[in-house]
Amino acid sequence: VLGSLIHRTTIEIFCRVFHALYSGSGENIDAIRLAAEACGNRYIEHQIKNVAIPMMLTKGKGLVQAFEASQVFTRMALARFHSGAETGTVKMAALQIANYYENETTFKLKNTIEVIQLTMAMVITVVVTALTLLSSETAMVSPKMPF
Repeated sequence: VLGSLIHRTTIEIFCRVFHALYSGSGENIDAIRLAAEACGNRYIEHQIKNVAIPMMLTKGKGLVQAFEASQVFTRMALARFHSGAETGTVKMAALQIANYYENETTFKLKNTIEVIQLTMAMVITVVVTALTLLSSETAMVSPKMPF
């Protein structure tokens, strides 16, 4: 659960930075590189810098094919980038992906925190009940007094 949240949060950060830096014309390799560095995930940064960017520069592949080859983006993100590339709205697609994942991870994180809180409350209840039973048992035991 947490791995998925971290992965989607990383994609959200990448897309938000990419949206801010993408110009829509000419070379945007620097925007992709800087967004990869800003996302804070070394694996994603490595894949984008060593798979996606070289694929775009040496093989002439498009943005979506390069992102797909890096194997770090979800199918939903790739589909959104694909539709953005076809319509010329890659910048808006990046913002939409970022907003979607921000909302999704916020919701899932709240649910995860609630489950953790409930679990901790149950553990504390069991421990307090066990301590109460133990203390009541020791209170009932009294040593025999010699006469």
